[in-house]
Amino acid sequence: MARLVIELTNRCNLRCQHCFEERHAATGDLSLEVIAKVLREGKGCGIDHLAFTGGEPTIHHQFPEIVRQVCAAGYKFSFVSNGVNFPHLYPLLLLHRRSFTGVTFSLDGACEQTHDRLRGKGSYRRVMQAASVCVLKDLPFTFNMVLTAQNRCEVGEMVRLAERLGSGGVRFGHLMFTPETSMRGLDLSPQERREVEAEIWRLQEIAAVPVGMAPGYFSASPFFPCAPLELKEFNLDYRGNLTLCCQLSGHSGANQETDVMGNLHEVSLAEACERFRQRVATYLSDKHEQVSRGKFSELDHFPCWYCVRYLGKVPGLKNMPQHTWAQA
Repeated sequence: MARLVIELTNRCNLRCQHCFEERHAATGDLSLEVIAKVLREGKGCGIDHLAFTGGEPTIHHQFPEIVRQVCAAGYKFSFVSNGVNFPHLYPLLLLHRRSFTGVTFSLDGACEQTHDRLRGKGSYRRVMQAASVCVLKDLPFTFNMVLTAQNRCEVGEMVRLAERLGSGGVRFGHLMFTPETSMRGLDLSPQERREVEAEIWRLQEIAAVPVGMAPGYFSASPFFPCAPLELKEFNLDYRGNLTLCCQLSGHSGANQETDVMGNLHEVSLAEACERFRQRVATYLSDKHEQVSRGKFSELDHFPCWYCVRYLGKVPGLKNMPQHTWAQA
């Protein structure tokens, strides 16, 4: 069975430095019409888990009703959150505990100053409060930390904090490269990424809680194990577009539609999923050809970099010399 990552909204109650502009542009919420189609057709497409993201998914005007419908239809659900609304939201999760598999809180620094520098004053304490509620009410939770130049030195402390707080684990993920993140001094160079990855793999062996990394880390094999490319995960954006992945869908620009398989206002979920499978087959075939022709570079071993370039998702990046990032 697969899971469907659903961007419920691109509205957010924070404005984080490292987030794609499109992710908090406040231009729309996913309609209940599309949600209803997903619930009707999802299981027939092999989907049994819905994972909500955003924006901040909990500020969707009909979030409680969406949770109710999801549970009534027999799906499991989880979501990512900045924790701001959680003290008011947890009774809903208690009511639907049997269908709720966990919340992942975005925590981008082990200390308050680091996190708040990226996400805004007071946001760290809201995450701590939300985690405390989860412990008190026995609700499953984990942390996710986006790696930047500002927090890379706190990886070890983040794992220790997750252990102390009773988290179910912590996942690290590389910042998606954009011209904006580079201008803000947030990007790690390829070498710095490799170094912090090595530290995370070491911590994974000794930590008392699960430690992992989101797709995007350096892979010796060109054919990186990525859930969408293994057909284990689909992504739906707030407009109703089924896209290749939730990270790439946040990139806009001249080629913003290159990863769109279909809009659920216009096609069935089954048709969009079939287009998804065909697109993945084409993607993998193209990558095989690149590798066989010796056109797969060292930087292309960072899978998200390869995908952004392959799809032309950031204006100017596809033709930009790869050493540019290396010097960032």
